[in-house]
Amino acid sequence: MTRRIGRFAALLAAVGVIACATPRALPEPVGHDDFTMAGRVLVRQGERADVLRLHWAHRGETDEVRLETPLGQTVAELSLDPGKAVARLGDGREFEATDDATLALQVIGTAVPLRRFAGWLRAEPGPDANAIQRDEALHVLSMNDAGWQLGYSGHGEVASLAGPALIEAKQGDVVVRVKIESWVRGGAE
Repeated sequence: MTRRIGRFAALLAAVGVIACATPRALPEPVGHDDFTMAGRVLVRQGERADVLRLHWAHRGETDEVRLETPLGQTVAELSLDPGKAVARLGDGREFEATDDATLALQVIGTAVPLRRFAGWLRAEPGPDANAIQRDEALHVLSMNDAGWQLGYSGHGEVASLAGPALIEAKQGDVVVRVKIESWVRGGAE
């Protein structure tokens, strides 16, 4: 019996040494596949702050975004395609631009890279991202991307989402906080 326990302990020690010696791979990104998510978003610029419901559908290279008041009234619907970005506001006004940042500049006065948000929601660093900080499990905790400082927390708190539940993006006096409440891969909410 003592011999078996000794062998078992030796086996555990060997596995522990192998596990420590094997480099850990970075966690898989949440994925480039299609998703639909719902949550809340806080957008603060200077003294103004708005809290809205957020619905985001990502299909291939197309993003459809709907922003609503907490009571469900549509504030804006965005359609983001390569080469075309359209915003339809709840009051009937419509804006169109050739890219997402120009559209955001027209609508809210700040050039927010809206198409990058699909990647940022999944904690995926863009090609020019830097200062990437990771936790022990190698999840992204913070990074700089497209001129924005991003912070992440709550990894794994949302069912079917390995990524973060809370994302904060800052640039100058603009702060965007997204709290993900539901995430569906490939399907509709």
